[in-house]
Amino acid sequence: MTVTLLTGLLLQVVAIALLRHRLGHYWLRRPVTLIVITSAIYQGLSPILLTIQWIGAWNVYRNGVQQSFISSAVLLMSAGMLAFTITYLMTLPERTDSMLESADIRNVIKALDWRWLTAACVPLAVFTYEGRGYEGAVEVAGSATPVGTDLAESFFTVLVVVAAFSFLLKYGVRWFIPVLMVQSLVLAATGERTPVITDGITLVLMLLLAGSRPSARQLRGASALTLIAVLAITGLRVEQGRSLFSTDSGLSARISALGSGLAEFTNTRDASSGPALVAQTVVRLDGVDFAGAILQSVSSGQPRLSATYVLKSLLLVVPSSVWSSKLARGNDLNPTALETNDFGLQQINFLPTLPGLYIGFLSAPSLIAFLAFIGLLCGWGERWLFRRCTPVRLVFLAGAVTAALSYEAGLPAMLLELRAAATIAGVVKLIEVIRIRNTRSQSAEILMPHQATFARSTIQRSRSS
Repeated sequence: MTVTLLTGLLLQVVAIALLRHRLGHYWLRRPVTLIVITSAIYQGLSPILLTIQWIGAWNVYRNGVQQSFISSAVLLMSAGMLAFTITYLMTLPERTDSMLESADIRNVIKALDWRWLTAACVPLAVFTYEGRGYEGAVEVAGSATPVGTDLAESFFTVLVVVAAFSFLLKYGVRWFIPVLMVQSLVLAATGERTPVITDGITLVLMLLLAGSRPSARQLRGASALTLIAVLAITGLRVEQGRSLFSTDSGLSARISALGSGLAEFTNTRDASSGPALVAQTVVRLDGVDFAGAILQSVSSGQPRLSATYVLKSLLLVVPSSVWSSKLARGNDLNPTALETNDFGLQQINFLPTLPGLYIGFLSAPSLIAFLAFIGLLCGWGERWLFRRCTPVRLVFLAGAVTAALSYEAGLPAMLLELRAAATIAGVVKLIEVIRIRNTRSQSAEILMPHQATFARSTIQRSRSS
């Protein structure tokens, strides 16, 4: 292990220690903390494990990339995430905490009605199980996608967890394990592990903000359920690949296949299958290969791409319904594809991550400054998020946690998760405004007869006097 790599790992430890010290006992409840911890997994834990020879031998993502550039990538990305952490803490997020009131909870239960949220999930689930929905990848550019597919990719995971949360808020956390079982099964049938883990964490954090803390026993059960779902998906991929989830297979076939996938994972007849799956998991969590390969290409004389593509990639958030020519922009909105082609990287499914996505566009100082600016924005956003417990802010919390755990895909994908939450929050706010107006109108109608009676009695008393 090189000095450069050790320095990068030390910077990650410092970032986590700063968060724990400043945010106190509840530090794990914040989306920014999740970003930094996820960063430590992708840029710290995985590179350490890959130094083990029998694990590193499985890593096809580093073919042709020297270890020195991998270590340099770890150092640069760790420095960027430390700057991100420092500027986030400069916004004093620890001084903001939601003041929970019973009136707030009643308002949340009324605005986030689990029945209409569940009804909204049904068509998205149908599209997904027909092979036209969420498949764990973000379509950034290229060809048009069907409306159903686009809606499922954008809203399915967020709507599922908000519906589960609203049900638990109304009927109590005693239903936590059954609801989580249904949520995990619905999401596991997409064939992707990330939404199962993401929505499980999001559900717990939303309940904590609303003052409905699951018990320690329920949290242990939740961890076990999530692990079982992840193992089932992993075993199914080993046995059948991903083809089942890209076809109109239906829910029952997917559930049956997940059962066989779990049996495949627990099958111990092949003694090498366990270590192989462990190695593949570690390799898939390696978030420095993409950045290391680009640094090596830059070192050999390949110039960086224009920094203007950084801003162009953020235009991905603009809906195609508003920007009709968006899909015709091709790779202009896809920094990963641009860098892969320009720097001659392998045509393989890299994990660029938040700090690594723009390493082919920005110099080291510019990248660190850019991440520091994002840290400021996250701090200001989090202060607003935790100022009060309202329906809109709870929906945004779901989007913020989902975005934080989309760290591996980079900033545009994270913003897409926030865009989905913003859309749902807008609908929730509209429903809340209409409900309040209707309540005021009904109250006025009730008061009017009493006011008329009072006026008549006043007139009669004045005449008689």
